[in-house]
Amino acid sequence: MNVRRLVVIAVAGFVVVVAIVIASGGVAPGSVPGLPVAQPANGVAVQAGAPLPMLQDIDPEDLDPARDIPGIPPVALAPPGGAVVQANGIRIPKPVMPSGPRRIGIQVGHWMTDQVPAELGTRITFQTGTSWAGVQEVDVNMDVAQRIKAQLTARGYIVDLIPTTVPVGYLADVFLALHADGDGTGENSGFKLAHGSRRGPYEENLVAQLRDEYAKLTGLPNDFEHTTRNMTAYFAFNWGRYQHAAAAHTPAAILEMGYLSNDHDRDLLVNRADGVATAIVNGLQRFLDDVPRSKIFGEDLIVPPQRSFPSPSPRP
Repeated sequence: MNVRRLVVIAVAGFVVVVAIVIASGGVAPGSVPGLPVAQPANGVAVQAGAPLPMLQDIDPEDLDPARDIPGIPPVALAPPGGAVVQANGIRIPKPVMPSGPRRIGIQVGHWMTDQVPAELGTRITFQTGTSWAGVQEVDVNMDVAQRIKAQLTARGYIVDLIPTTVPVGYLADVFLALHADGDGTGENSGFKLAHGSRRGPYEENLVAQLRDEYAKLTGLPNDFEHTTRNMTAYFAFNWGRYQHAAAAHTPAAILEMGYLSNDHDRDLLVNRADGVATAIVNGLQRFLDDVPRSKIFGEDLIVPPQRSFPSPSPRP
């Protein structure tokens, strides 16, 4: 099936979904603490988990054969708390302002992948991560994550170490997924950073702060040209596809810390992990200093309904 036919099917689906939404009206109460029930003022409310008429998801390269029907574009879903379809896009209501110390979620890539819910599909279950020279990616991810937690906890933050399965509508001041890469040859070196589409307005800032600190303290190059759709459409912050994802208002990014297949990168990640953790902590600290809670959670999020895929952050 060619791309033109995919687009025709998706546009038809868009019309049908809008009709269903308008006919149904109302919205079911959200089940996640801190996330409000969407109100239909100046629009039509869509309950949590119901289809959203968003054309961003029409990308043949992004189909998940373990979850989607072959040849049929995936359908965006309303996040926990629901959403409102308006003339200018999809409105995601702002959450209740969190209180207490600021919260940071660190996802340990490939940790407990055998326990993912059905909505994530079987594909993720078999993604156990890369390995090289007897070093397993999940072990490196966990080691760095624990060091990050120790440093951030000492600074007064609440830190959640999160497995592959993200809590439904996870709400935090920032979310970062940790991974390590492999190229099968040992030639590539460097780190990669990306955020997703349909997110809040502060994630470019998050990626920029992390990129600057990571490059400065680790000495690794920014391997920008190898950033993939698997990163920009990463499931853990893709709330339009999954309920088990960071909330739309939670600033989120994914970091490939280096190549385990490269001797220099692997030595850095295994034998100099404290420095790697410090680089990440410093980047997160700069972001939190720059973006207070009043900005992150202070306004509803308006997501344009037209097709729009994110571009990876450019080199500095």
